[in-house]
Amino acid sequence: MDLQLRGLNALVCASSQGLGLATARALAAEGVNLYLCARSADKLAAAAADIRATHGVRVETGALDLSSGEAALRLADLAQQALGRIDILVNNVGGPAPTKATDTSAEQWRTGFEQVFLTAAQLSNALLPAMRAAQFGRIITITSISVLEPIENLVISTAMRLAITGFTKTLADEVAADGVTVNTVLPGVIHTNRIEDLRRAKALRSGTTLADEMQKTQQQIPARRLGRPEELGAFIAFLSSKRAGYITGTHTPIDGGLRRGW
Repeated sequence: MDLQLRGLNALVCASSQGLGLATARALAAEGVNLYLCARSADKLAAAAADIRATHGVRVETGALDLSSGEAALRLADLAQQALGRIDILVNNVGGPAPTKATDTSAEQWRTGFEQVFLTAAQLSNALLPAMRAAQFGRIITITSISVLEPIENLVISTAMRLAITGFTKTLADEVAADGVTVNTVLPGVIHTNRIEDLRRAKALRSGTTLADEMQKTQQQIPARRLGRPEELGAFIAFLSSKRAGYITGTHTPIDGGLRRGW
């Protein structure tokens, strides 16, 4: 299926590894030019070189720590200067440090708000005027299955991703008539470094091993396996396409059936 994406420009956040990199590769495979952002300049350079060699698209990079709204606004300027209008925005940030609801400081809440909520809101609003003028745009935010079912010790991530879900739904209503769609994707247990880090921490608390915890997790998923980053990337590429122009305001789990409710 031709997704009719060739020649469009995308900004993909946290894209030097994991879900962001998988998304960037999926878009590049469809002919999309990219602006990649992450904290590590070395990892970004390696990712960009690989995507250019594999797919022949234009790839620009910016090493930024997206932990504040101001950094998000700077990123929006850099991406537009490099590529011109950004047609596709993929909001994505690393998760805040694990904490319990009863043991989270005010400073941790403030940091989580800036990192998870404000960066996505600021980036979206900064890039929207050009999208609306062009009567085409795609804003896709990677959140988490935790917005449907809270995950142990991830209260900041859960709360702030719920907040950005509400923002997304409201924004979708406001810009739908301008040809701009706004959606979120909710990864379940996708095999990334963060998933291994979280299971390793759980193993330390429980006196088990990483292998034990990974096996337990797989058994909880109806598909009996962890998701692959490229599976999420492929779905985001579809949401980015013109063929998905009537899909907006949605929040779609990518979880192998882990979410059992409606």
